[in-house]
Formats: sequence, structure tokens, C-alpha cells
Amino acid sequence: MAEGLTTMTTSARSSSRVLLGPGVRLTWLPFGGAVLMNEKTLALVECTERDAAVIERLLSGEHPDPDDADLRRVAPDLLRWRWLVVTDEVK
Repeated sequence: MAEGLTTMTTSARSSSRVLLGPGVRLTWLPFGGAVLMNEKTLALVECTERDAAVIERLLSGEHPDPDDADLRRVAPDLLRWRWLVVTDEVK
């Protein structure tokens, strides 16, 4: 699992939160999926409905469940490629 997400799941009192990465735009699709786009490189990631649900939970500030198979499958790549970032900054 990605280091930032591991930190969030092991510290119940963590102030860390997940945000879109720098220059990343998120579009929710009407059929239930989502698209992430990097506005600088124009790279795109299409997300299935299940993947989009994981992103929605992470961005909502919900505390990640380390036993969530979808989270373990999706989050490491999104964090590694900086589609999502973990920050301690106050909103």
C-alpha cells in the first residue's frame, strides 16, 4: 500500500487528508464512473464506478478502511502517479 495511505489508516487521530494532485481535474460521469485529467500534460485516467466510489470516499475525508480490497487496489497507483496526494494541511 502507498506510504501516505498507510499513514492515514494506522493513525486514528491523523489529520491527514486526501486531495486531488496538483493540476488534476475530476469529472464525475453520468453513468457512475469518473475521469481524472492532468491539465498540464492532458493525461487521462478513466475510472469505473467502483474506482470512482473509492475516490469519492477518500476525497470526502472518510477514514480509509485498510481491509477495503477496492481501496488497496486503486489507491496506491493514484497516489504513486500523483492523481491524489495526502496532505496534513488544514482546509
